[in-house]
Amino acid sequence: MQTLDTRTLISSGRALLPTEAAPAVLRWQDADGEAQSLELLKVFRVLPEKRVVALARWRGQRVLAKLFFARMRWPQHLQREIDGVQAIVAARVATPAVLASGTSVDGGTGVLLLQYIENSETVGQHWERAADAEREILLRKVVTLIAECHRRGLLQKDIHLDNFLLANEQLQDEVLYLLDAAAVSVDTGEPRGVDGVRSLQNLALLFAQFPVHNDAQVPALYQLYCSLRPQTELSSDPCMFSALLQQNRLARLRVVLDKLYRETSANVCIQKRDRFVVYRRALESPQLQEFLKMPDEFITRGQLLKNGHSSTVALVQIAGRHYVLKRYNIKNFWHGLCRAFIPSRAWVSWRNAHMLEMLGVATPQPLLMMERRFGALRRGAYFLSEFVPGEDVLRYLAKEPINSAAWERVLTQFSQLFQVMRDYHIVHGDMKASNFISTTAALIVLDLDAMRTEPDKERFRKAFSKDLQRFIANWQDKPEYAARVLTLVEQSGQHLISQPADS
Repeated sequence: MQTLDTRTLISSGRALLPTEAAPAVLRWQDADGEAQSLELLKVFRVLPEKRVVALARWRGQRVLAKLFFARMRWPQHLQREIDGVQAIVAARVATPAVLASGTSVDGGTGVLLLQYIENSETVGQHWERAADAEREILLRKVVTLIAECHRRGLLQKDIHLDNFLLANEQLQDEVLYLLDAAAVSVDTGEPRGVDGVRSLQNLALLFAQFPVHNDAQVPALYQLYCSLRPQTELSSDPCMFSALLQQNRLARLRVVLDKLYRETSANVCIQKRDRFVVYRRALESPQLQEFLKMPDEFITRGQLLKNGHSSTVALVQIAGRHYVLKRYNIKNFWHGLCRAFIPSRAWVSWRNAHMLEMLGVATPQPLLMMERRFGALRRGAYFLSEFVPGEDVLRYLAKEPINSAAWERVLTQFSQLFQVMRDYHIVHGDMKASNFISTTAALIVLDLDAMRTEPDKERFRKAFSKDLQRFIANWQDKPEYAARVLTLVEQSGQHLISQPADS
């Protein structure tokens, strides 16, 4: 049984892994000065050197324990959480109750014990396995609770599905709890609750976290929200809210993408003089550590898919699973000198893959990015991604009749992709049909190292037009195919210059 104190909590970081069979014990004192013992059974979340959230046992009952130990700031963090819970309770909104609070015996950790809701899960967890019809019910329930919170003056600033808790597996009968009280602000100055501007901004922030294809549900959900707050001045124009949603999604993209190159709960980051590595924490294994030391050996042992001058692609195996590894080669001294001072193509691919994931555009899951370095100078780089089997679009459509259901599906998928690219000013940079795989479920976008976002409208128009022309050029030797593709592009409302882009 591990004994905890503030120093241990700070130094353990993400390595704190208690179990019911081997709990970690923290000695602390409650607000009345009475000595208490807390057994940590399972860690839910760690913010290194700041906070631990865990399932714990206290006085024979299971509780949710929040431990605050940021140096000099933990008393404010503890009090903010307590104040938030009290504000939610005062507004008559369901939230886990405070059971006790206090301080560790060494005086460096704040302890807050909350009611642990048995047989519960966050809305985000339920969402992952829910069917579309059930997801619609979930969203309506969340929007209804958000409207009630806003009406009562509560604003959840860190609004996402995992900050709402379902307390019953039966979706029709559950109680919906509001979580993360520290992120809740209270507006007592407005008799009608949170004002319309901040309310809609908050609601748009929630919807911005969903893939773009979910936006079709937004007008109906927005109307539901407006109907629940008739006393608040809200625009009845769904286009206004759609614009606000897109603005929030772009802002969230910037925030999330900036976190991709550092240690997080999802990713491991290694920075050394000779390399910079970021990889998904779930990928961790002894064989992965072997891979990090000699990635080229894995290419040699793997199945070579492409052996080009600028890049080498292989199907490799790590810990019994197959992945696609792309090595970006340095062609010569001058090429190496140019690449030494700018982000590698692996760096760019890592960022773009996460951007597409957030927008709901299918792409092989990004798993690892590594740059070989000499100090601050970049050399060769590697990008590891999920292996997605399937034929590329060019080969697949070559076997299908021009008026087949397969052609119809693929062109519809491209039409949807073009819409996302247009809305978020994304330029692919290499629209060869061999860079796409079409399945019945999705159009999978490959080869992301030339992709970029272009904020300037005129430059985007020209670059996107070039993308579309290159797309049409895939079938330039088959006029009947090219005509069908051109019709798709014209139906998307895109302006094309007359000459096809160079391949």
